[in-house]
Amino acid sequence: FILNFARRIMGKRKKIAERVTTLMDKPEMIRNIGIVAHIDHGKTTLSDNLLGGAGMISMDLAGKQLFMDFDPLEQARGITIDAANVSMVHEVDGKEYLINMIDTPGHVDFGGDVTRAMRAVDGAVVVVDAVEGAMPQTETVLRQALREGVRPVLFVNKVDRMINELKVEKKDMAMRLGKVID
Repeated sequence: FILNFARRIMGKRKKIAERVTTLMDKPEMIRNIGIVAHIDHGKTTLSDNLLGGAGMISMDLAGKQLFMDFDPLEQARGITIDAANVSMVHEVDGKEYLINMIDTPGHVDFGGDVTRAMRAVDGAVVVVDAVEGAMPQTETVLRQALREGVRPVLFVNKVDRMINELKVEKKDMAMRLGKVID
């Protein structure tokens, strides 16, 4: 059983590596993105879910594995300290794209990694906690992205907190989310 399981995993990894290698020679099929946000707004959890969607980690572990926080100090502190990158393949409208993703730190003390990452990407996913909204570091990383000519996309995260923790009604939720977007 264990040997068969190991063979399946290795076979899957080999197929992913082959797909990545094939797409590396097709620049028009490559997208470089950065994940940026204030600390604890969910960048690494979002990264896990994107990796799960690409079949690189188990969807059962997505959001728990914190794949991009591989350094023991990051794991111990529960924060991203160093920018980490990964390549994955996603299919859109029948076409495969190579996505090179950089998960950046959210703490202000590690802003240099964010600046360097913004110089290497085409677009940035700006993650904002639905309850906390845009925080000072959110604004800082957004300014860094814009200064480097990076196109940002807003991702409102942790919407479930509005329901589970704050017990926000539907009409109030729409108003609160509107403020996050503004």
